[in-house]
Amino acid sequence: MTRKTIPLSEVDDLSINEIHDLYTKFINPNQTKIFSSLPYGNEIFEKAEGSYLYTKSGKKILDFTGGEGVLSLGHNHPRIINARINYQKENRVEVHKIFFSKYMAALSKSLSNILPETLNKSFFLNSGAEAVEAAIKVCFRNYDAKKKNILHANNSYHGKLIGTGTISGSYTKKNLFPVMENSHSFDFNNIDDLENKIKHLSKNGGVYAVIIEPYSVSSLTSCKDEFIQKLYLLKNEYDFKVIFDEVYSGFYKSNKMFYFENYKNIVPDVICLSKALGGGKSSISCLVVEENLYKNTYGKIDNTFLHTTTYNGFGEESITALEAINIMSEDNFEKRVNEISEKIKKNLNDIKEKHKDKIECTKGTGIINGIIFKSFSSKIGDIVEKFPIELVKNKSYFLKKITTTTISSELFENYNILTSVNDSPNSNHLKVSPALIISNEDIDYFFQSIDDLLSKNISIRSISKILEIVKKL
Repeated sequence: MTRKTIPLSEVDDLSINEIHDLYTKFINPNQTKIFSSLPYGNEIFEKAEGSYLYTKSGKKILDFTGGEGVLSLGHNHPRIINARINYQKENRVEVHKIFFSKYMAALSKSLSNILPETLNKSFFLNSGAEAVEAAIKVCFRNYDAKKKNILHANNSYHGKLIGTGTISGSYTKKNLFPVMENSHSFDFNNIDDLENKIKHLSKNGGVYAVIIEPYSVSSLTSCKDEFIQKLYLLKNEYDFKVIFDEVYSGFYKSNKMFYFENYKNIVPDVICLSKALGGGKSSISCLVVEENLYKNTYGKIDNTFLHTTTYNGFGEESITALEAINIMSEDNFEKRVNEISEKIKKNLNDIKEKHKDKIECTKGTGIINGIIFKSFSSKIGDIVEKFPIELVKNKSYFLKKITTTTISSELFENYNILTSVNDSPNSNHLKVSPALIISNEDIDYFFQSIDDLLSKNISIRSISKILEIVKKL
C-alpha cells in the first residue's frame, strides 16, 4: 500500500478545479455540485481579517454571514490570535485527563460569572450537538429513569446526531435515521398543545425535560413571553427540567448576553452554548448545569466520570474561549452591539419600505435578521413552470427561495458581499447576520448594495445558474 500524502507546501498551489475534484472523490460529490454552481464556490479564499475575506484572484469580500453564528468577533480577532500564539510559543500543557487544567478552571468560573448564579457547573465538548446530547443525558438521569419522555418544538433544530436529530423537528421530517425513544414534539409557541402533551405523558411515563430554543434562528422567531411563563408554571406542576439551546443565539446576538435574559425571572436548568464561544478559532461547546440538578445526577463519587470526552478541557481551546468571553464582557462591547443592532433594524425597515414590491417582510432580533423576498422576477416563474411538479411541491415557497439565492449570488458577483440563504425547510430568507464587530461603513455598504440590486433586474444568467443546482439534486 502506497502511503502518499500531500505536503503542506503543495496545498497552497491547488487550483479550484483540483479542490473540486478532491471534494468529489474524497468528501462529498453533491456538495461539490451545489457549491461549484454558486459564485463563491469558484473562488479560493486565502486570507481573512475582521469582516473581510480575501480571494486568490485578488477580491476583497465583505463577509455578512457572521460565519453562521461562529464569527461573532470576526475573522482572526487580534486578541484571540495573540492568546493562541503566546500559548503555543510557551509550550503550555495542552491536555491531560488525569490532572487539573487551570485554563478550564478559569473558563468555567468566567461562564458562571456571566450567567445567573444557580448555573455554575460547566462541562466542555466540541460541538453544539454534543452539548445538547449531554443536556438530555443529565436531565434524564436526574430522575433515575423513572421519567421517560422529552418534548421539543416541531420547528426546532438541535443538531444532526441520533439523539439531537430526533429532537430536531426540522430535521426528522425528511430523514430516515434511527430515533431516540420517547421523544415527542409540540407546536412551537402553542402553550395549549404543550400542556396537553405534558398532561398526556404524565400518565405514560412522565416528562423529564422540555428543550427549546428561546429564539429559533432558523425561523427568526422568538418564544413568546406568555409561552415561557406558562412553561415554567407547568414545570413547577409536573416536575421536569427545562433545557435552553442557545448554541446559536447566545453571546449578544439578541442585544442580551443570552436570549433568555429577555424574559423576566426565567433561568433554565441547563443551557447549551457553542459557536461564538470559540472566538472564531476554537471548536468548543459547553453545557452549564444548575447546581442541584448536577448534584442529583453526578454528585455521587461513583458517578464522577459518568460523562467524559477525549478532548474535554483542551488547553488552547479553553484559553481561546476565555479570551472570547473577556472581549464580549467588556462594557463598550455591549454598547456597540446595541448600536449595530439598531442601525441594522433601521436599514431593514427602510429597505422594506422602499422596495415593497420586492420584499415580503424583514424579521429578526439584534444581529440575527433576514429578508424574505417576493418572487418578483417573471423570468424565474417562467423557468420554474417547466419543472416537474414532484420536484417543486410548494411552488410559491420554491420561487421565493430561488429568488433569495439568486440575490445572494448577485451580491457576491457584483458587489463583493458574501451572504447565505438558510437551508432549513422552515425558512427562505436571506440572512442578514454579520459579525458583532462590523463597522457602520460596512453596514451602509451592504444596504446600499441591496438597494442598488433591487432597483435593477435580476440577471437571467444568475437565475439559470441557481436552477442548475436544483436540476442536479
